[in-house]
Amino acid sequence: MQTIVKLPLATKKRLIQLLQILRAWQSEKITSLDISNSTGWKDTLIRHDLWLIGFNKGVKNGYFKNQMISFIEKSLGIESKPEFTNHLENNHLAKNCCIVGLGRLGEALLDDSMLEKSPFEIKAGFDSNLNRVEILRSRFPLYPATEIQYTVKSEKIDYAILTVPDKDAQLMTDRLVKAGIKGIVNMTGVILKVPQNVKVENISILNALNMVI
Repeated sequence: MQTIVKLPLATKKRLIQLLQILRAWQSEKITSLDISNSTGWKDTLIRHDLWLIGFNKGVKNGYFKNQMISFIEKSLGIESKPEFTNHLENNHLAKNCCIVGLGRLGEALLDDSMLEKSPFEIKAGFDSNLNRVEILRSRFPLYPATEIQYTVKSEKIDYAILTVPDKDAQLMTDRLVKAGIKGIVNMTGVILKVPQNVKVENISILNALNMVI
């Protein structure tokens, strides 16, 4: 059975980006040159990343796209849900998430269609403003922030998307950590303090713009 591979962060990010390219690729096969033209990465870097996960299934004129997708997904532990099978039968594939903060950014994420065919499923949303919780509508339940600890545990939620105001970021993070969360996508401007066993991915539009200058 193929196991999840522990990879350098830069390699993991490239492989996740490569998955996006592969899923949109129209042909049955793809070459290192195709990948290089799409990403700007050198052929040697592409082959090195694939070597790190043990993928050596190239053919004479490239790689079979679907075979590469399956191998990368299993190596990263992010296998997609099968398209035409009963969701309940494949519930073991789901990685449960929540949104903490239902302001403008959090509200936009209530449309969880972007996660379709991914292993991630949003099970709950939280906000300290009770009015928002009562008025907003979504396909999953919304709760007051005071219920984070109970709900995260009862719904077996492992990952959180944090979109609260900066002043509330650490407080909500502490609640999530206490509830047993494994990873946080941090969309605030605060550098969060978390235990070593909790992963944090910081996403800042300002930082991203600075990187493309």
